[in-house]
Amino acid sequence: MIESPAVREPLDPFDAHAPFDVEGHDFAFDDIPDLHEVLAAARVRKPYAIVPFLGTRAVLFLTHDLVTAAFKDEESFPASAIYAATTEPVLGHTIQCMRGAEHRINRKLVVPAFRRKLVTDQVEAILEPLAHELVDRFESRGEADLVTEFTHGYPVRVITRLLGLPMDDEERFRRWAVDLFHFPMAPEAAERASREFTEYVTPIVARRRTDPGDDLLSTLACTEAEGRRLTDEEILSFLRLLFPAGADTTYLGLGNALYALLTHPEQLARVLADPDEELEWAVEESLRWEPPVGLLPRVCPAPVRDWQGLGLDIPAETPLIFAITAANRDPAHYPDPDVFDIGRRVRPTLAFGDGPHVCLGTWLALAEIRAALKVLLQRLPTMRLAAPTRVRGLLGTALRGPESLRVRF
Repeated sequence: MIESPAVREPLDPFDAHAPFDVEGHDFAFDDIPDLHEVLAAARVRKPYAIVPFLGTRAVLFLTHDLVTAAFKDEESFPASAIYAATTEPVLGHTIQCMRGAEHRINRKLVVPAFRRKLVTDQVEAILEPLAHELVDRFESRGEADLVTEFTHGYPVRVITRLLGLPMDDEERFRRWAVDLFHFPMAPEAAERASREFTEYVTPIVARRRTDPGDDLLSTLACTEAEGRRLTDEEILSFLRLLFPAGADTTYLGLGNALYALLTHPEQLARVLADPDEELEWAVEESLRWEPPVGLLPRVCPAPVRDWQGLGLDIPAETPLIFAITAANRDPAHYPDPDVFDIGRRVRPTLAFGDGPHVCLGTWLALAEIRAALKVLLQRLPTMRLAAPTRVRGLLGTALRGPESLRVRF
């Protein structure tokens, strides 16, 4: 009599002995040069993947539908669960760490400073002049590294001017913005930046309380909602978040837009021929094709059973990764997703998130990138890449942008 082979139950994907769906990369720390190919190959197999992350196992959401649903499911995957551990020690109790009524009220108090009307009526008046000031520094040379000489400093200058802070301290603000974003990888630098930034801004907040102007900081200090104003610490926490989040993601988004155009000369020629019509769509398509926040980590604080009908039970404290860059190249949502095509005419993408914690500064970031590209294309219409470059991961795979953009013109 021939015995039937024993039927083995499939391993729990969170069992330490189960194989990973993607091997060879730690998605917390590693720069993955072929990230798009890795994610696309995983997505062909199923809409999520179990991957290495900080020495443990994380769920990586890979489709547009799953990433969108994950952003909107604050009950299962609250933003506060990850940001309380990863940013609160240096940024403070920011809006990212809030839920429920606290989040609702704080968002009402902060939103007026970022309404679209502010972007069009007040902000755009300073964007192009600031971009021209930076181009003035290198135009006569006929060559430049647009990352070190333009994209890295431009958003910091914009935020500093909007807040009404001294422009002479631009370099300090830029250093603080970079260091604040590197907690917990470089805790001492981040903690020092938080302390120095707070000491610098606290007396300015006090002055805006008693003598407000028409700057963004005065708006934050004076806006009322549901019978109260932001406290000093709430303002300081928001500012500690604004500088790294607003500066670093915008400089990377601008760098990615320039990289996309410079590596697709036919698309660049299309924008140069009709900037009034095409520039806006070039920005939208670049944010889809290579968003500055590629992979966004979250955590699942409580067990979740069969989320979105995937047949996957997620244990408590499991790390999650919202693969924005995979969602933005999901062929089920975007035909020929790997092709950079400004004629695609698609908005919005998930570049600025979704759900209750969608980026407050979306309109500001878009206005900055459009204004910067407009000035660069006006002033340097013959610019072309002078050296090979690539988009790389910063802080592991979380943030993505070109390490340099050496151009001649």
